[in-house]
Amino acid sequence: MAQTRERRIFLAWKAAKARHYYRRGEIHNPLMKVARRFGLPIREVREVIETQRQA
Repeated sequence: MAQTRERRIFLAWKAAKARHYYRRGEIHNPLMKVARRFGLPIREVREVIETQRQA
């Protein structure tokens, strides 16, 4: 079963949020981690997460 890109972004955000801890030299914001991983602006990642939450 193939996942859509939006679903993968949402799941990556949830995983980053679950593993969220502060360590020197790491990106601290889970949104920024996902945005960098997928090469998207944070604004778009935020929109995707909001639509996936409501689904």
